[in-house]
Parts: sequence; structure tokens; C-alpha cells
Amino acid sequence: MDRVSIVNLLVGAGLPLLVAVVSKETWAGWVKGTILAALSAAGGLGTEYVSDPATFNLGVAGWSAATAFVFGVAAHYGIYKGTTLQELLAKALYKAPATADAEG
Repeated sequence: MDRVSIVNLLVGAGLPLLVAVVSKETWAGWVKGTILAALSAAGGLGTEYVSDPATFNLGVAGWSAATAFVFGVAAHYGIYKGTTLQELLAKALYKAPATADAEG
């Protein structure tokens, strides 16, 4: 396996954690999936560009994005879902709205 493929798998494994940080806990699953797809596309394009900017290939970038997305979904459901790590990251930036009782 070449270096770019390994980097792509590592990016895919980290994307679900990044989605947990940038999205709200209450958002719908399809919104989080869309964020994961967008981050996968950015990761695929970035990985292909960094590997060799002179021979950038959009097809390879698309394949990298697709594999990062699939691996990200698999990592979410197979490794992270329901774990303390993902719950902590999901709550890291989300602050529950204050209730009227708590204010006064």
C-alpha cells in the first residue's frame, strides 16, 4: 500500500470525529452525512494535490474522496458510535439552550 493510500485511510478514520466536533448533537443524520461527504471530498482533493501537484488527477481525487467517505461511515458505525470519545466531541462545542427557570 502506498503512502497516499495510508494517509487517505487515516483521514477517513478521523473524519467522523471531525463531524462530531463541527456539527450539533441535535442535527439530523443526513446533515451529518452531508458534512462527512463534503469533508471527504475536500480530503480526497487535498490528498491527491499534496501527493504530486504536477500530476493532479481528478479521477484519483474522486476515488480518494469516495474511499475516505466509505471508511468514515464504517469507522463511525463500527468503532466510534456510542463511545465516550464521540459523545464528548459531540458535546464539546454544543451548549444546550438555557431554560427560563435557569435564568431567573
